[in-house]
Amino acid sequence: MATNKLTGKKLLITGAAGFTGRHACEYFAKQGCDVVAVARHVSALEDMPGIKPWGCQLDHQTQVEEMIRHTRPDYVLHLAGKNSASESWHKPASYMESNVMASVYLLEAMRKHRPDAGIVIAGSRLSIDPAKGAAAAPHPYSLSKTFGSWVATAWHAMYGLPVILAEPSNLIGPGESAGFCTLLAGYVVGCEQGKSLPMFRISSRHESRDFLDVRDAVAAYAVLLAEGTPGRTYPISSGSEHTLGEIAAKLLAEAKVDVPMDWGPESAPLSADALNKGRSGDQVGSLDTLGWQPRIPFEQSLSDIMEYARRKTGMDDTGRP
Repeated sequence: MATNKLTGKKLLITGAAGFTGRHACEYFAKQGCDVVAVARHVSALEDMPGIKPWGCQLDHQTQVEEMIRHTRPDYVLHLAGKNSASESWHKPASYMESNVMASVYLLEAMRKHRPDAGIVIAGSRLSIDPAKGAAAAPHPYSLSKTFGSWVATAWHAMYGLPVILAEPSNLIGPGESAGFCTLLAGYVVGCEQGKSLPMFRISSRHESRDFLDVRDAVAAYAVLLAEGTPGRTYPISSGSEHTLGEIAAKLLAEAKVDVPMDWGPESAPLSADALNKGRSGDQVGSLDTLGWQPRIPFEQSLSDIMEYARRKTGMDDTGRP
């Protein structure tokens, strides 16, 4: 198995305190990796077993270089970054620092101290095809992820760093996330508890997206670290889309009370997944050829999300405290 190649290797994971980062740290620690978990504040990593915590501000070049010089990882999984499209309108410079310059600092530190170490950088399906130009970005977040993806591939082309760019679709699953499914599950549980909450609004019940379980995405990152081809971009997706209305219906069916909803407009905007379909070329790799396939059914992901939301609030699966 690909993960066997990583056993005993030192793997540095940025964004370790985040939604994907926590799943990644748990997965790779169980695979026998020597996991260095990086977060802005070490205190955010205190409840994570089997890892070596490291506090670092990735937008601070000196701190990043010091971290790489001391840890000397065999592999790097770069998951850190900001990911709110709405917030990016108000803090565009912060998004450039987190999603672009942090990658530059990390790659430069690796070039100086660990130029042969494998690197997987998590990009976004919201990044824009270079042929369309940066002006096609719908918001500063998309622009920052676009520039970040260019940095990743350019440092391979210009300096020969073994960098792989991964572009996951919308990640879902149990844990703390700002994603649609987790937010809606939290709203449902709040209604079950009788809380007075603003009505949950769906942009359009007909809008469709590709949703992938975060645990499948982490398994894909493991395959890329062990078997991926440097310089290539690998889309990571489930291969099927679900509408927001379909997801809402499934989660609402699990509710123990009536849950009010604001369904938004009837029109269906073209999704980012649809806009980015059909990306091809010599530099686009396929995870299928590396033996990876998503394994967790969509319904199981939703069930696990609801279970997590209830467990977090001290409720059992019947909706009772």
